[in-house]
This record gives sequence, C-alpha cells and structure tokens, in this order.
Amino acid sequence: MKKFLFLGIAATAMFASCTNDEMVEMNPQSAIGFETFVDKSTRAAVDFTKANLTDFGVYGWRTKDAITQQIFNAQAVTANDGVCTYSPLQYWVGGYEYNFEAVAPKSGTGGVTFTGSNGASTITFVSNSETDLIYASAEKDLTETQNLTTAPTPVGLTFGHLLSRVKFTFINGFPATSDVTLTVTEVKINDAGTTAIYTPSTQTWAAATATSDVNFASTLVENIAGTKSAETEHKYLIPADIKDYTVTFTVTMTQGGVSDTFNHTVTLSEDALVLNAGQSYNLTATLNYENINPEGDLYLIVFTANVTPWNDFTDVTIP
Repeated sequence: MKKFLFLGIAATAMFASCTNDEMVEMNPQSAIGFETFVDKSTRAAVDFTKANLTDFGVYGWRTKDAITQQIFNAQAVTANDGVCTYSPLQYWVGGYEYNFEAVAPKSGTGGVTFTGSNGASTITFVSNSETDLIYASAEKDLTETQNLTTAPTPVGLTFGHLLSRVKFTFINGFPATSDVTLTVTEVKINDAGTTAIYTPSTQTWAAATATSDVNFASTLVENIAGTKSAETEHKYLIPADIKDYTVTFTVTMTQGGVSDTFNHTVTLSEDALVLNAGQSYNLTATLNYENINPEGDLYLIVFTANVTPWNDFTDVTIP
C-alpha cells in the first residue's frame, strides 16, 4: 500500500498581547481587584478571547513570615471585556506576598478539575476537543509596605492557552485545466489524548491516560477544483511531546460526472508532529495523481489522433 505524506505541517503561535483596560482610581482600603488579558487566537468560534471570557475561577494565597494562608478558593469571577467583579470582596493587607492562579473553564465545569496549594497546583482536564482551556498566574509583593497609602493596582491575569489547536487543509493538486474535483470527508485523528494532568509550576502535561477519536467537520472541504484548497474546522488537542498519531480520511474524486472513493490512513510520527501548548497547527496535504489512490498511481487519459487515408480513386466507366 502506498504511503500518504502530509506536507508542510505548520506550527505557529498565534498570540498577541491584549491592550490594557482603563484603571479605576481606588482608595487604599479598596478591595482586591482583577483584570484579564487573553493571548489571542485567530478564530473566535470557540476560542477564549478577552472579549468572550465571561467567567473563571480564582485561587489565591498570601504569605508572611513563612506562613501561607489561602484567601481565594475557587472564587467565581465574572468578566466583561477584561473588567472583573466578584463577591464577597476581599481587601489588601500590607506586609504580605500575594500569589494568584486562575483557570477557565472553572473547576467542576468543562472537564476541568483544579487541585493543590500555592505553587503546587495541578489541573486535570478531560477534553471533548471543542473546549478551549486557559490558565493565568500573578503575584503582588507587598512585603515592603506594611501600611498602604495607595491602592495596589488590580491583579493582571494574562491567560495563556494550555492546549494545541489543530486543523487540516487539503489541496487539489490536479491541474486547473483538469475536470477533477475533490471532496474530503471523515477526517479523524484516531488516538488523541483525552484525559491528562497539567502542572503549572513546570508548565508540562503528563502523558494522557485515555485516548479517543477526534472528528474534524469538513463541510467546507467539498468540490475543490484543481489547484484550489479548503480547510476543516479546528479542534483542541492535549499537547504531547512523544506520541505517534493516526490520521484517517476519505477522498471522493469526481471527473466527467462519475466518482471514485479512496480511503487513507496516515501515521504521523513524533518526529513529524509534536504538539505544544498554545500553538496552532495546520496539517496540510496535497492530493494528486501520485497519492490519491493508496494502491497505485493514476495515469492521465491520453488521446492520439490519426486518420486513415483515402484510397486512390478507382476509374469507373459509365456505360
């Protein structure tokens, strides 16, 4: 069976810092406030962005004289374009070092379970491949300020994406002058990790403890004309440093009003694809006469033309 090769696997971090919100003047006794920033993604269908992040969970600790106390435990925070509110309010006290962590979706929702203590937290995530997962941490050092005379600025939480974002692009490699159109369906990564633990202190994912198929909707990958391309929707995968992935898809080739269907199975080795947190991957394949049929090449139908010459005229006498 002929091997199919995915070409041009692109891994690009598509992030940019969000602009700051206006700061509201606060008196020295004002409450601990939060503001959010989210590293941007290029598509907003299901990606978390600063604009559509509406709620998240906060965990917070304060430390003084080697004694750490937890002050926020799964505190629900509501966000409106980066401006945050929560209840009941808590207030800054001078002389402490403060540490904060935040996660969205909140623990107990969206497959997220947050556990641990200051500097030793973990996030257990059960992925449905459609839920973005973001995390932020921040600190505020007030150890040199025993008596506050001005309000500390809000806690700036810059959320980063913990998952890898993946889509497929299929290119019709047949000439524009051909009658060949391509439709790609049933695009799957068959053994993607679905349950794993992330450790913020080391910024690492443990090996997944469960795997499942991830289906990529391909309603836009239909009737691709020669030299043109189309892409699937994107999905979220749990990052993995060492893993082989199996990709399957079906290609229907139509020409002259008739169709042929070809099923493909492709193995992407750990050398070809390493999924890192916060990066977007476009898996690109060019389909042409050399690889569209896993069992062999397709060959161009070629015509030659010849005309049988007329015989010499035969004399016929009219009686």
